[in-house]
Amino acid sequence: MIWFADGSSLEGNQYVELKDTSPPFDPLKIHAWDWTGIDITKESQGEGKEPDSIQARVIRELRVCNFDVIFDDDGKGEAADIVTIRLAGDRAAPTSIDVEFYHCKYSQETTPGQRIKDLYEVCGQAQKSIAWMYSPDKRTDLFTHLLRREARRQAAGSPSRIEVGDEELLLTIRDMSRLCPVSLRIYVVQPGLSSAGATRDQLALLSVTENYLMETFRISFGVIASP
Repeated sequence: MIWFADGSSLEGNQYVELKDTSPPFDPLKIHAWDWTGIDITKESQGEGKEPDSIQARVIRELRVCNFDVIFDDDGKGEAADIVTIRLAGDRAAPTSIDVEFYHCKYSQETTPGQRIKDLYEVCGQAQKSIAWMYSPDKRTDLFTHLLRREARRQAAGSPSRIEVGDEELLLTIRDMSRLCPVSLRIYVVQPGLSSAGATRDQLALLSVTENYLMETFRISFGVIASP
């Protein structure tokens, strides 16, 4: 089955249009960040942790948010460019494990604009993220995935993927996830999008993504862009 940006689908030769159209995404809900000093055409920080990249800028912002773990999962096979984890309540016996995915995407141009193509891929990545919520086992698999990615990075003698926290804490969280509820919130990060100048098509695509995440597993959705 192929899902299109407007919510319609194609299965075999049967095309089904979306019957109920949702209102456009509210531009007031877009988090408008200052990207001064950042090359918005550069998505990944890479192993060199390039400070002028979008990913590095997001990580710096997240460092002050009191997360227990911040993980750079960027690269082929990623769950998201950045994964954060916060233990709610007592850290030794949390009431929930709150995970956030940050899907970053570079801008097609050096300034924000009204380019719908800046959003297609990153919204698709957000929608595919529901795969981690399919079952309790799959939610635990997320932490196994992160541990495996870190082990491969260490084996290659490259810098750690863990920006905040450590491997031992990740192991503990994975064990906790077998009994503790795991929640997920998903953000798309696209500084090529202007919150003030977003077009109806851009807002419609964001709305489809938000509704899809909410209607499947009640996953909250956020957007980070430019003013």
